[in-house]
Parts: sequence; C-alpha cells; structure tokens
Amino acid sequence: MLIKIDYLKNFFLLLIISLFIFSCGTDKKELLATVDDHHIYKKEFIYKSILYGIKINNEEDAKNFINLLINDYLILKQANKNKIKITEEEFESEIENFVPNFSEKEIKKELKNCGIKYDIWIKDIKEKIIRKKILNNIMKEKIEIKESDLKDYFWTNILEFRSPKKIKARQIVLNDEEKAKEVIGYVRQGQDFADLARKYSTTSESESGGDLGYFGKNDLPSFITDVVFNMKKGDVSGIVKSPYGWHIFKCEDIIEARTPKFEEVRDEVYKKYFELKKDEYIETWLEEIRKNSKIEIFYDNIKLLIQEVKG
Repeated sequence: MLIKIDYLKNFFLLLIISLFIFSCGTDKKELLATVDDHHIYKKEFIYKSILYGIKINNEEDAKNFINLLINDYLILKQANKNKIKITEEEFESEIENFVPNFSEKEIKKELKNCGIKYDIWIKDIKEKIIRKKILNNIMKEKIEIKESDLKDYFWTNILEFRSPKKIKARQIVLNDEEKAKEVIGYVRQGQDFADLARKYSTTSESESGGDLGYFGKNDLPSFITDVVFNMKKGDVSGIVKSPYGWHIFKCEDIIEARTPKFEEVRDEVYKKYFELKKDEYIETWLEEIRKNSKIEIFYDNIKLLIQEVKG
C-alpha cells in the first residue's frame, strides 16, 4: 500500500503530530513493538501511516496497523534470505503506475510540501515491490493449481469472462429542438449522417462525424444507451432530449455478447484464480512465520500514542 500524491495534502495535521513525535527520543515509551531484533518506534509508525494513507482514529486501528508493519518486516526479512532483487524496469513501472505522468521534479515538490523525504518514499516503493515478488514466488511454490480447478473457477464465474454486448454509434447534438427537427429531416432524406454531424453538431466529437466508438451498456449515460441498445444496425433514432441538448443517434454496428471458450481465456482465469488462492494462503503463511519469530507489542505505549494524536 502506498499513498497517492493527491492524498498527501489531507494529512497535514497528522504530519504536524508526526514531526512532534520525531523530535522525541527513542526511549521505552516510544517503543511500540519488537520483532526479533527489529524495533518499531512511534516515529516509524506515524511516518508509515502517512506514506500508506491510513488514518489512525482509535486503538483498534493502531493495533491493526502495528501488526501490518510487523508483517511487512517479516516479509522483507524472508525476501532478504531469498536474496530477492528488483530490476530498474520493475521500479520504473511501479513509479509510473503509482504517479502516472509525474516527473521526478514534480514528485519531489509534492512530497516536500507535505514533509515527506523523497529517499524514504523511494525506499518504501522498492520495499513494496520486493514484498510483492517474494509473496508471488512463495505462493507459486506452495499453491498447487490443477487444470480442473481452473475450469471449475471459469464455469463458476463465467460472467467475469463473458464479453458484453457493444454498440458502435454516432450522434448529432443540437442546441434547440427546431434545429434538431430540421437536421433529422436531412437524415431521413438520405444525407450522410457523419457529414451532418460535422456541419451541425455542437459537441467535440463532431469533428469525427459524431463518432462515439464502441461502448457497453454501462459505459455512457443512460439517456444514450437506453435508446441505442434498442436499435438495429443502421437505425436512426428520433430526437432525444437531455440536459445537454437535443440528440439524434445512429447505430452503426453491433457486437453481440459472447461467452469465450475456456482455452481462449485460460491465462486470465489462471491469474484471477491464483490471486484468490494467494490471498487465502498468505494469511496462513504469515501466521506460520509469526509463530517462529519473537514478537512483542507494547499496548500501553499504543494507548499513549492514541491519546497524543487525539490531543
């Protein structure tokens, strides 16, 4: 879990509290948990809550989050044992996925505005990638997936893999009803719909002849789909009023809903089924490695932390 750039600004108050806590020493009251020889202090707890975008409102939230930090450490410890590394390509892909179209300069500026150090943010992203890789590697070793399991999952969840009906349509949008009546008359006389859209339509797609492309039942507003999905290929609608004006639609193509064969979507089925089984197994695996680790949580210090945050 990582915090989005636009979410950082919402944590200004929490940031002030964290900076106050950073100024404190690392005495016993600051210690929230130990995991083997690793110590988790208040400053890490607060700073990570900002990075992860998690609000700590009560003791239950704090306990859940301290356990998340413990799990994160144990997973990274296992990754170090397995010598898991990340490539530059993996790192760049994660950055682009997390903050698409942001330059390094822009990222640094946003982080600085919220008091988060760039190198700590980068370290957190790299650790996230490493945790993901070790979990995937371990789960692939531990989880046995049979072909029959995949087929059962496919048929049980067939609607997830079914291609919905799609329509390709054009529209002409006019500012008043009288003009719409005039233009629909030209359509019925046989004039080219796309040419009329370029000449009369008031919306941005008029330049492409009113082309709306292919879309599903839930992809566009209902005042469009309720009309177009009841049309046949080549049909032209009547005048449809909406908050945006008066519309005329033409149905240009129809792709009917289709249920693929298992073989066509096997890779997609495998990915979804693996993620499902992985989520189920990770909890069991974490319980096992926690049992083999010396973990101590200082609940009294967590209570003090909540009192400080609430003021």
